Amino acid sequence: MTVLSAKEIQALTAAADLSDLPVKYRKIIAGLLARSGTQARDADLFVDGAADLHSQTAGIGGAVFVEGKEIYCFSEPLLNKTNNEAEYTALLKGIQTILELKLVNINIYSDSELVVNQIKGNYKIKNDRMIALHGQVMDALNGVKTWSIHHIRREKNKRADGLSKQGMALAKAAK
Repeated sequence: MTVLSAKEIQALTAAADLSDLPVKYRKIIAGLLARSGTQARDADLFVDGAADLHSQTAGIGGAVFVEGKEIYCFSEPLLNKTNNEAEYTALLKGIQTILELKLVNINIYSDSELVVNQIKGNYKIKNDRMIALHGQVMDALNGVKTWSIHHIRREKNKRADGLSKQGMALAKAAK
């Protein structure tokens, strides 16, 4: 474990909070703080998926917040996926990100009532592709110390919604 002085921790934390600092550098700083044992270990993960069946394009997006500050986000294009597949894929990518950042307690927020309730075990999963994605998500969650998942309204998920739409725009541009 790396030992950092209080001033070094304060400087790294301040740098990670800079809104104009590229995401890749925020991720590096978050990793340094995690390895030094100084980073807050609780995080909020907001995820969303978007799909346009007509153009057969989709996108995923998500953002990780620690102590109310965004420390990492992602936006990726997908092709030939349904909206539910995009929602699950966003959740899986978000959990993988949490694991990479070595955050151990996560609160997950999604505006997909179906996905949230399937993860909680309240809804059955009938589609084979959804069963496979659900299994991947549950396997990834096994690597997280504690987690919870919550359904939220779309207006409370604006950041992830915007990121998923950016991913879908990239998919449309690539077609």
